[in-house]
Amino acid sequence: MKKLLLITLAIGMLACSTSEEKNTNEPDCNCDRVVQANYFNVVGTPVSYHCVYYTINDCTQVQKQKSYTTTDEATLPQVGQCR
Repeated sequence: MKKLLLITLAIGMLACSTSEEKNTNEPDCNCDRVVQANYFNVVGTPVSYHCVYYTINDCTQVQKQKSYTTTDEATLPQVGQCR
């Protein structure tokens, strides 16, 4: 009787144990994450922002240097942003 109770208790504990959660921090392979951004504007020109920024793809580890020019300061690349 004790063995039956022990076996039932063991099966019940195994059924109630938590399963391993899936890793939710998997990198997005379609994302080039901005790691550095340098902004400047040229004196004597209309208000425009020039940016040279560096990205890295967390899946392939490929690093790229890109440039961007805009008149809207809100659209400048930010560190950590996907571009």
